[in-house]
Amino acid sequence: MLKLWGRKTSSNVQKILWALEELGQPYEHEIVGGIYGGKDKKEYASKTPTKLVPVLEDGDIALWESHSILRYLAKKFPESSIGIKDMRKEAEINCWIDFSSSAFQPAVIGLFWELVRTPSKQRSKENEEKQYKALISASMIVSKQLENRDFLLGNFTIADIALGTLMYRMRDVAPDLAATEPLKSWYDKLQTRPGYTKFVTTSYEELRAKD
Repeated sequence: MLKLWGRKTSSNVQKILWALEELGQPYEHEIVGGIYGGKDKKEYASKTPTKLVPVLEDGDIALWESHSILRYLAKKFPESSIGIKDMRKEAEINCWIDFSSSAFQPAVIGLFWELVRTPSKQRSKENEEKQYKALISASMIVSKQLENRDFLLGNFTIADIALGTLMYRMRDVAPDLAATEPLKSWYDKLQTRPGYTKFVTTSYEELRAKD
């Protein structure tokens, strides 16, 4: 049976929880990381060189890095709603997942850390503006791709999981950008996926800095 390690308030863990919900496969979930601790314990640390979450175990293999896990699940279950069977489609999906890693996610999470996870007295207006500008550029690229499409590549794929998970937090830290079309329409469609509302659109108050 698949086993996922990581706390539910991690957006990277949420990607995998959402993917597992799409698969409908049985799995175990061990909460670790953040306020729950456990990342330095040998049982967990031996599974990943980064000691970060998530980690997915499948038999004798332990996978780390959320996007690598998404790719693995899509290939392991090719007939599922997130399955990948076609090499060309896989290449297109990978382009968007890599774009998320290099541009979209750093901008969203950078702004999230500045406005949510950093006490107000320690925040940097300069960094906030820097991250916001980066998010403008990244979100415009995503928005352009979504014109006349329900999802990033037409049909729902793991690319939508990789980028779409971030939309919930983007709506908090950059509501003006998230409310623009077609990002808003995309977000509305993401909410029709049961895994999205079950695991992504949930409270992250435990992450909010206390002033």
